[in-house]
Amino acid sequence: MTTEKILEIVVMYREQFEKKGIPKIRMDPRKTLGSLSSKERLAHAHYLLDGIMEYAQNPEKKGKTGRHLASVQMILSFENWFTLEELTNHNPPNIG
Repeated sequence: MTTEKILEIVVMYREQFEKKGIPKIRMDPRKTLGSLSSKERLAHAHYLLDGIMEYAQNPEKKGKTGRHLASVQMILSFENWFTLEELTNHNPPNIG
């Protein structure tokens, strides 16, 4: 996936978080995602977007970018914001 596509996805998700009034709050790293409330999980996903924006600019951070994007998408699916099919359509594989 291109940097431009990643940034486009991040902007789309950020708009949704802001529209729904979800704050950016890093989760306590000593907790599990399952122990958090829905609001806490979504706040952490919103928090992760800034890192994705930063990491996407650095080719050496491609793996970290992908892991953070996958984490955000997993939370969004778990919270019933998007289906797996919808998430797959957000970031189709590179063609060509």
